Amino acid sequence: MGRKKGERHYYALLLAASLFWAAVVWAAGLLPAGEPGRIADHCLTAGTVRAAADFGEAQTPLQETASAVETDGAAAQEAAEETAETDTGAEEPIMYEAAASYFDDALFIGDSRTVGLLEYGDLGSAEVVADSGMSVYKIFNRKFGTVSGEKKLLETVLSERQFGKIYLMMGINELGYDYENTVSKYNKLLEKLRELQPDAIIFLGANLHITEEKSKSSPVYTNENIDRFNRALAQMADGQTLFYLDANELFDDENGTLAELYTSDGVHVRGKYYPEWVAWLLRHARKTSGENTNM
Repeated sequence: MGRKKGERHYYALLLAASLFWAAVVWAAGLLPAGEPGRIADHCLTAGTVRAAADFGEAQTPLQETASAVETDGAAAQEAAEETAETDTGAEEPIMYEAAASYFDDALFIGDSRTVGLLEYGDLGSAEVVADSGMSVYKIFNRKFGTVSGEKKLLETVLSERQFGKIYLMMGINELGYDYENTVSKYNKLLEKLRELQPDAIIFLGANLHITEEKSKSSPVYTNENIDRFNRALAQMADGQTLFYLDANELFDDENGTLAELYTSDGVHVRGKYYPEWVAWLLRHARKTSGENTNM
C-alpha cells in the first residue's frame, strides 16, 4: 500500500514536470529567435493607438502616412485647379466689324484729331468731348459742347449717362511736359473713367505720327517721343476692358512717319481721310456684355 502511494507521487511529479517543460517549449515558439522585444513593441503600439483614439491627437506611423497622402493629394488637386485657371484666363472679347450704330452708346474723348473725327467722319449719335490743344492736364477743367447742345464738364458727362464704350486719344500736346508725370496723369484719368463707367470698354487710341520733316523741326514734338508715349499706352491695355488701337497703319509711310499724301500741315490728317479712319475703328470693334455682333 505504501509502495503504491509512492508510485502515485512519483507519477504525479513526472506529469507536472512534463507539463512544465511543455509550457516552456510552447512559449518559446511564440518568440522566434532574433526578436526579443517584439511583444513589448506591440504593447507600445497598442498603447499609442489607444491614445490616438482617446485624445484625437497622437497618430501612429500608418495614420500619419495616410493623412500625409490625403493632404498632399488635396494640395496637388488645388494647385492643379489654380494652374488651370491661370493658364486658361478670361476669354478676350472678340474683335469684329461693326455697323455705324456701334457708336450709339460711345463717348469720344480727345484733342484736335478727335475733333476731326467729329467734323469729317461719321460718329453717329456718339457723345464727343474734345477740343484743340486738349491734354490730360486740362481735361477735367474745361467745359465741352455736347450732343445736347449744352456745355458740360467731362465729369458731368460721365455721371449723367452710362456708355458702352469710350474712345480716348490724347498725348501729343503733352509731349512738352514731364514724361513720367504725364503717364501718371493718364493713369489717373483711366481710374476716373473706370470709377464712373465701370461697365464700359475703353479704347486707348495711339497718337498719330507726324511727318518726318515736322519731326525733325522740333526737339520735343518728334515721332520718337510719340512712339515712347504710345508704348506706355499699349502697356496700360489689358486685352479685357482696355484695348490699344494704333491707326498709324492707315497713314504711315514706309519709314513709319505720317505720309505727306494724307496731311497738309504735317500733323493732322486731311478731312477727306477721316471717314476711312472711322471705318477702321468699326473694323476693330469689341463685343461688350450682352451685345449682338450682328449689327
